[in-house]
Amino acid sequence: QMCIRDRVSTQSTGFKKMTTYKLHYFNGRGRAEVSRILLAYANKKFEDIRYANARLGMEGKDFSQLVSSGLLPFGQVPILEVINEGKTHVISQSQAIERYLANEFKLYGSSNLEAARIDEIVEGVVDTWNSFLQQVWFKPKEEQQEAWKKYLEENFPKTAAVFEKFKKENSDSPFFVGKTITYADFAVFNVIDLLKAEVKDFPNLQKLVEEVRKALEKYLGSRPPS
Repeated sequence: QMCIRDRVSTQSTGFKKMTTYKLHYFNGRGRAEVSRILLAYANKKFEDIRYANARLGMEGKDFSQLVSSGLLPFGQVPILEVINEGKTHVISQSQAIERYLANEFKLYGSSNLEAARIDEIVEGVVDTWNSFLQQVWFKPKEEQQEAWKKYLEENFPKTAAVFEKFKKENSDSPFFVGKTITYADFAVFNVIDLLKAEVKDFPNLQKLVEEVRKALEKYLGSRPPS
């Protein structure tokens, strides 16, 4: 027989609504993959809503419908819908989404100094991604393969050397900051994975990539090809 305390507990639990997420982006990794990784690592179920992009040969939902929905403050993706207590909050801009999720899931360090180092590393990732787009991705298709090879041989090692230095400064841990995995580790792993870059000449960075890959084994084994 249920006592009064049990009934009250059951009723109060029934009113508690879990936060849910809808992530909108094209059907590719691009500027949404780190957010997907953060959600997956935190074991959060989310709607991964993927849109078609004819220019990039991506199939998916009709992007024009999202544009006409009024959900895009800057007219671009990604956006994250955060649904809590019946209210929907829309977050735009990829780094804003990532930082929100990293804070929400306690993946942003344990002090302001650690958070600053995480930001420093992530901004380096953003610079790397932007330079890759300019030097490789925006070139004519027939020139991309050679440009990609050149970028990995000449440009990326300079960035990798900086990441190696940061990792070496925290050599008593497998990660960039503190003793546990953070947003910075996921961001660096993702750009290395996306660019198909080799980091065997950077042993500390190589070890970090291996640790993050192990932590994301389930997600990486199940994500759609892209």
